[in-house]
Amino acid sequence: MKGYLNNLKLRNKFYLLFFVGVLIPMVITDWMILHNIIQSSNNTLRSEMEKCALAVEYGLQKNLEYPVTIAHNLYKSQVMEDFLNQEYKSPADYYNAFYDMKSSLLFDSNIGIEGGTLSIYADNPTIVNGSGFYRLDKESEWYQAFEQEKRQSSLHFIYEQSSQTDRSMIRKVVLYMRMDMDLFRGCEKILRLELDYSNLAAVVDELKELNRNYKVTVCMDTTIVLDKNSSLEKGLPFKEVQQLEKGVYRKVTRLYDQDLTINVVPEKKRQWEFFGSNGLRFAIMLLINIVLPMIMLRMIESSITKRIQFLESAFERKPENDELELITRIEGNDEVTSLMRSYNRMAIRMNELIMTVYKDKLHEQEINIARQNAELLALHSQINPHFLFNALESIRMHSLMRGETETAEMVGKLAVMERTYVNWGGDAVSISKEMDFVEAYLLLQKYRFGDRLNYKITVDPDCEQFGIPKLTIVTFVENACIHGVEQKSTPTWIFIRASKKNGWMRIEIEDTGEGMDEKTLSDLNERVKNVTIEDMKNKKHVGMMNAYLRLKKMTKGLVRFEITSEERVGTVVKIEMPLEIRI
Repeated sequence: MKGYLNNLKLRNKFYLLFFVGVLIPMVITDWMILHNIIQSSNNTLRSEMEKCALAVEYGLQKNLEYPVTIAHNLYKSQVMEDFLNQEYKSPADYYNAFYDMKSSLLFDSNIGIEGGTLSIYADNPTIVNGSGFYRLDKESEWYQAFEQEKRQSSLHFIYEQSSQTDRSMIRKVVLYMRMDMDLFRGCEKILRLELDYSNLAAVVDELKELNRNYKVTVCMDTTIVLDKNSSLEKGLPFKEVQQLEKGVYRKVTRLYDQDLTINVVPEKKRQWEFFGSNGLRFAIMLLINIVLPMIMLRMIESSITKRIQFLESAFERKPENDELELITRIEGNDEVTSLMRSYNRMAIRMNELIMTVYKDKLHEQEINIARQNAELLALHSQINPHFLFNALESIRMHSLMRGETETAEMVGKLAVMERTYVNWGGDAVSISKEMDFVEAYLLLQKYRFGDRLNYKITVDPDCEQFGIPKLTIVTFVENACIHGVEQKSTPTWIFIRASKKNGWMRIEIEDTGEGMDEKTLSDLNERVKNVTIEDMKNKKHVGMMNAYLRLKKMTKGLVRFEITSEERVGTVVKIEMPLEIRI
């Protein structure tokens, strides 16, 4: 972590300190406070929605309580139980028993239930249908549905015909109850209480009142059985729940073995009421906790980093007339100001030392350059007679082995070579011209070796104008002829290649001559690697050492040089120079 901080710029360190030490803790704290406020608001809102749901639940129970209580009292009556279980021999017997039961219970066909009708069904075939009592038809649709539910009672909100005579569709509230208080003594009996949907008017009015702040619906499964838009007069079918809104509060209430779900959703303006009333507080909190510290940070950062950047540019500025420039504008009285003043004192001292150290060093370098030029001239004077001796020796050997007919042509080749380099001039030459010289030399050697010498020169077009020290490549080619071709009686090839690869110039001189053993190869590589001017006094491999030393000096030591060889297979000399070094 320390190393990472050391690599950060001062400005980034300020911002890192602000974010880690100020902003993040502040955001976490503000978030916790805001979360608690929102949680408190949500709890208040939930409490209000819960009260709203309880009010609706109470309204439903209250509106159904009176008629259901009458039904309960009726189906618990022993007189009613005996009346329904009695088997009657004739309709007259049934009617006599009916009037006796009616007088005992003060029973009326509608049982005094306002807006509702009570019907009792019994599995007794001797009962005569009418006056609120009916034989139980187990094949009827409503009985099959009630039987599948396997409940003692069942509450339904249905949409069906008003009556057999009135075929208009209306909403109804129907309650089925099994009359089994005496453990199913006698026949099966079911009480059916049918209420007019308008009996729930009080509940709908309460929903309308609650809907000023909340949307409230009462659902049975996926059917909306009650809401503020429920029509109490018109015979409209019940709507289905399309999709429940987010943030809904649900309360499940159980009425007569039937689950009803009360859904309470706050109006959107109610949901945003908290943020509207506290918006100014949020803005002030944001301004104090984030904006003001950020502005202060920018001011402090600008006060420090700008002066440090100015000081940095003073260090990086190239001195004119070999002198460092002084900082003329210094503001403030802090540590940065002290640093700028220290720079001025250092610059004054450095300017004094430049005259005594830097210029003396420059003079010493000029002396070293002159000495190196003298060494190169010594190498130049050494390479000319050495190479000329070998060329003349080839002519002499050829003249002894054959007649005088081709001597003139060989001497002509030698004359071309000598005319090219009689005036040494600069030490650099293009690879194209060097290869012309190599080819002239190989043609001269072919007079000597005949079919024993074969060669191939391959140069990429991009390499032809690349500079190289004079007589570098031909020196290694000469070495291949003397130590490779001359010592082998069978035909031999010499390959010279120049190419570019990965930003480097690569030159290869390969022969298929006798090669070298491992010890000789190792000694030669070691000598080449550590060659100096003093080593030129040693006459062995003087041409190769000379060429490598000039390559090393002219490439500032960046040249790569490698010799590989295998006995009776051949030798390869590899030279690599960076392309950015132009000789």
